[in-house]
Amino acid sequence: MNQNILKIVLNKEELFVPLLFTLKQFNILKKYDAHITLSNAEKKALYTSIKKKMEALNSIMIEQKDVEFYVNNPDLIIPERLKQAQTIIETYSKKYDKVFISGSFLFSKEYNDIDIFIMHQRGYKEEWNENKHIIFLSEKKLFEPLFQSASLISVSTFAIPQNVKKKKPILSEVMSLYHEAVIEYIKKDKKPEAMRRLIFDYTLFCHNKILNAKELNKLLKSIDISYLNKIIKEFCKILFSKSYLYVELHTYINTLNESIKNIKLNEHLIIFKNTYEELLYGKQRSKASIT
Repeated sequence: MNQNILKIVLNKEELFVPLLFTLKQFNILKKYDAHITLSNAEKKALYTSIKKKMEALNSIMIEQKDVEFYVNNPDLIIPERLKQAQTIIETYSKKYDKVFISGSFLFSKEYNDIDIFIMHQRGYKEEWNENKHIIFLSEKKLFEPLFQSASLISVSTFAIPQNVKKKKPILSEVMSLYHEAVIEYIKKDKKPEAMRRLIFDYTLFCHNKILNAKELNKLLKSIDISYLNKIIKEFCKILFSKSYLYVELHTYINTLNESIKNIKLNEHLIIFKNTYEELLYGKQRSKASIT
């Protein structure tokens, strides 16, 4: 049984149970991986139906020349892009052992660049070679949420471990991200990076889910300002206590009141004020108008 495929299955229980494996079959795989003695009935299940399913998953690994490829979410990847990705990876794998490609190049008809990730012993570095965006990162950094997200739709020379390490942001970081997202929305920014990150972090911390790039792009096309306001309130309530929010936001709301009086282009400030008042008091305390 291919150990790399086994590790992928065991690390992604929510994807395979019950759609491919029953819970009983999944538990047999766990026992097998842990070298726990199986009963006769479990051995029979392992070497018949479970083995056939594992062999089907193993077919995802495609051998081309001397490079073994692993494909995450192949159903989301454009077939011809898969072939192109394999060709590109072959070139880099002559020098580097662990390489993977992800990003819109794999699943979108239109794309700006090709993201190529190369595992490095330490540090982080980015380079450009024409339209190829080359990212060198350490194994440790691969566990960060953004890189785990990148790996969800990918072609690689190794089984990418699924083990996200989350770090709770501080309130000022969350607020700053929300402020930038609102401004991007008002300006109709073509590359709303703050909006992307706010939605990504909200889903990660509030719903314990990592969005892949395709899911994130789809969400970005459907949101409006009310959605941004909704998620920042939920985000803050889940991450911070009510008393802490009151202390931190009460003074800031007073500052916003003064800024709204003195700044003519104040649409974004009014949105911030109304949102934070609703967060603290359940409703807006006063009706501010956009001037």
